[in-house]
Amino acid sequence: MDDSKPREPQELYILVTGANSGLGFSICCRLADEFLSSHHYDDSLTIIFTTRSARKAEDTRHRLEAHLQSSTSSSNAARVKFVSESVDLGDLLSARALSRRLLQTFPKLDAIILNAGIGGWCGIGWLEAIWGILTDLISQVTWPTFKLAHVGVLTDRQTEKEEEPVLGNVFCSNVFGHYMLAHNVAPLLKKANSPNGPGRVVWVSSIEGTINFFNIDDIQGLKSKNPYESSKALTDILALTSDQPYTAPWAVDSFLSNDQTDEKDQVTEENTPTMYVSHPGICATSIVPLALPLVWGMVAAFWLARMLGSPWHSMSTYTGAWSPVFLALSSQGALDAAESPYRESGGGRVKWGSSANRLGVGNVCSTEVDGWGHGGVVGRAVVESDRNRRRKRGVVDLTAEAKGNFEELGRQCWKQMEELRIKWDAILDRAEKDKGAAVAAAET
Repeated sequence: MDDSKPREPQELYILVTGANSGLGFSICCRLADEFLSSHHYDDSLTIIFTTRSARKAEDTRHRLEAHLQSSTSSSNAARVKFVSESVDLGDLLSARALSRRLLQTFPKLDAIILNAGIGGWCGIGWLEAIWGILTDLISQVTWPTFKLAHVGVLTDRQTEKEEEPVLGNVFCSNVFGHYMLAHNVAPLLKKANSPNGPGRVVWVSSIEGTINFFNIDDIQGLKSKNPYESSKALTDILALTSDQPYTAPWAVDSFLSNDQTDEKDQVTEENTPTMYVSHPGICATSIVPLALPLVWGMVAAFWLARMLGSPWHSMSTYTGAWSPVFLALSSQGALDAAESPYRESGGGRVKWGSSANRLGVGNVCSTEVDGWGHGGVVGRAVVESDRNRRRKRGVVDLTAEAKGNFEELGRQCWKQMEELRIKWDAILDRAEKDKGAAVAAAET
């Protein structure tokens, strides 16, 4: 007699920020495609995507549904649902409002893919760009040194009355707005115990973000000539050290704690959300605005770099979407297996990147990080494919001293980020209270 219970259909809920175009839009498309090809026919997926306006949201939803209808049958397409939300990650009240809507609307979140962001660039140093591309093509179209950015750009005021601490525009849009959002939806992530395991926070970083651009005494990058790269380096540091004991007082005990969490949903080892970091490789997107002839030149340079052996020129945003989708949709067992060679050698979290070979065939693979190496493993890379992959010029194998410095950097970053979050939560609480009192007074 077969006493096995019938399989219960699973419902997945995944949030994607910044989805109206480029990489974010392709992440949504690839989520739908990979889900339909890999999950049971009884399972369903709800993709909650964000844009900055209702007009963009409606247009994006129509294009996503058109992609879905063109790639599968109508009956299969019914398993995927797109839900739009609006948010401006540079506006903390907007991010807070979104988190409240999510808490009221959805039973859980299996993953949040934190993709939205801005470059903050104001131009290109053309002489340096031309010379660099002619003399050092692969390096300059992977880790460019010629992009120019304004220094010290702040967000608009977050509240109407209070004295506010400074808040960097690129820092807030790329990191802090997402950070506040992730903290506020932690109760939904803790409820995602099936089918993929604990809820996941998937950061979308960049191959350009290295600790060489980051200064712990300027965590917002306000003094930096490379605020974008600084913000992406901070993203890497937070994600790669998020599960370490030296960051636990801030990463787990504080960041993942939430006043709206029911007692039965308190953080435990089984329901603690996990944090991962990905990057899309080098895609041909409009994040750096260029005239059309220059776009063609950019694409040609990217293609040539790939032909010359660069593993990171994914070119298309659909290929670039592979790594965040892999981290959001894979079973926990598959992710643990992918990390196991690094953890068994004394390492930890891996920065996963979207790669492509000369024929454009995509893959997801470990990315070497300054100060963290491949997965935090000291010495030579332990995975053969990592050893054989073309490396950034000048990079050396990870030393114990460099890893120790990176770990201390992670501890300090988590401490500062939590202190900043708590400070801003108090400011926003008072602002909302004052606004509510003013509305009540006007009504009486």
